[in-house]
Amino acid sequence: MNTSVLAVAGAVAILPMVVASVTLAQSVQVGTAQNAIGNLVVVRADGIQEKLSGKGPLPLFEGDVLKTAAASQALIEFKEGIQVALNENTTFKILSRWEKGKPGTRIIRLRQGEVWVKTGEGPKAFEVETPVATAAVRETEFNIKVQEEGQSVLTVIQGVVEFGTAFGTCPIRPSTISYGIRGKKCTKPAPTDVKPTTAWTTAVLQGP
Repeated sequence: MNTSVLAVAGAVAILPMVVASVTLAQSVQVGTAQNAIGNLVVVRADGIQEKLSGKGPLPLFEGDVLKTAAASQALIEFKEGIQVALNENTTFKILSRWEKGKPGTRIIRLRQGEVWVKTGEGPKAFEVETPVATAAVRETEFNIKVQEEGQSVLTVIQGVVEFGTAFGTCPIRPSTISYGIRGKKCTKPAPTDVKPTTAWTTAVLQGP
């Protein structure tokens, strides 16, 4: 059998495994999109896009990328009871991390935009990754926004958020704000009025 035939045979043998791995990743439902003002676009691991406008639920899976455009907002809820609201012009990917002997950590990798997070009662491992920082929580409510050049602005409403960059981690307490800047440790938390920061969430939390 010549080399080209062997190559084709190998590719045909590998293809079902690739398809199976994509299908498996997409079969793990991690939550639902509850509602959207405007449009929420969900890009699946296989590249297929789905849209939600108005009330859901729309199932969400590991590896999904969620996007809102201008004048669009959305509310999702993970199986653990964690609520995440997306402001306009926001994009993030749903991921998880599993460590032996520990509960899984739900992760959203925030590329751009702004999200509000409320983990609800009881400790839950949850992280928001931005281009320059990570916000790690267990029982809290907070708002985080990615600005130009990846600068991240964290406002904590309830609980404590461990806000870290490559240069260290800071515990950020309620009614304070901190900035994650590329190449630096997060700024010292400063007192802030949280109401203006979270005013954008009112409409999407009420639902259409």
